[in-house]
Amino acid sequence: MINSLNINLSVFAIICFFLLKPCHCPAQDTTSAPLIIGVRSHWGFIIPHSKKIEDLSHTNPWGIEMDINWHLTRKNTWQYCFCYPRAGFSLSYTNFSNPEVIGSTIAFYPFIEPFTSAQKPFSLSIRFGMGPAYMTKIYDPEENPENLFNASHLTFIVVLNLGFNYRISSNMNLRIAGSYNHTSNGGIKQPNLGINFPTINAGLDWSLSSAYFPDREKDPELVPNPEKFRFDIYLFGTGKIDRKNSKSYLISGLGCNFSARVGRINAMTCGIEWINDGEIKYLAEENHITNKYGKIIDHHRAGILFGHELLLGRFIFSQQLGFYIYSPFEPMDAVYQRYGILFKISDRIFTGINIKAHRHVADFLDIRTGITF
Repeated sequence: MINSLNINLSVFAIICFFLLKPCHCPAQDTTSAPLIIGVRSHWGFIIPHSKKIEDLSHTNPWGIEMDINWHLTRKNTWQYCFCYPRAGFSLSYTNFSNPEVIGSTIAFYPFIEPFTSAQKPFSLSIRFGMGPAYMTKIYDPEENPENLFNASHLTFIVVLNLGFNYRISSNMNLRIAGSYNHTSNGGIKQPNLGINFPTINAGLDWSLSSAYFPDREKDPELVPNPEKFRFDIYLFGTGKIDRKNSKSYLISGLGCNFSARVGRINAMTCGIEWINDGEIKYLAEENHITNKYGKIIDHHRAGILFGHELLLGRFIFSQQLGFYIYSPFEPMDAVYQRYGILFKISDRIFTGINIKAHRHVADFLDIRTGITF
């Protein structure tokens, strides 16, 4: 599930304006993108995804959210998904109804939100966003030992939202939605179990100009991503901080990935990666964990990965399931997940951010760069 998808994606903000590469259209499209301002309130609950935080999960978070977005109506945007998406920024405040231990959070994140049947009075939309957040209360071994949700004020939020929209007028839209929200620091500091809090929300969107959504005909022959196959080689690296012993660890790795496009904007992937984990090295040496030959156990790991990609112009959204094929130091699970975004700087060079997680617990967040063949 996406509850471990906590990614510091500063480049993700660019999506709101440069999400898609232009398609080759025969004539210039001058359709405008109306500016929209939205306000809504939230009410929800915390999912007790671990027994360690079960006693703190019996609260009902509430909050308020404001966003500014543009409804993209140009033909070259519509051709990607045969829909009219919104792209913008959201500022939200969430109070977790436990001021002494959990406190509240303020988040600012960019999002993309495709709409189905945007030209009709009733429409359905799916919003995906992620960005930085600030937590007022964090774990402290002396002052706040119960808060195992997060150990750093700076965190990241991931939002998946299903919205039901009714157009009251050409400038006003009523919106009722359900959101799945998750905050954590991506494994940078421990403890980091993260907070999963679904919410129900309702509010209004006001458009500064009347929106016009042309009825366009689908062209199934148009393929926005002409490359059928792609082979990537990449390097990645990151760091970790252990609050308990004030230790910092470096993590690095190398990987390769093969991608085969299936359909217009979807691809299936397989790959392999090697990980040099400094935290495992420290734990093995500190606790004198040895192999059958009496030597300190190897801190390297290797895994094979299978997954899916969503191809959106220069951006690639990926989800993969990994299986360890080499891990002398026993992992939390035999399998793990990876979620990430790549940005294609050119046809050959890319960069991005990716998170590795074991179920609901983030292992680490890495920055990567690579070459496509």
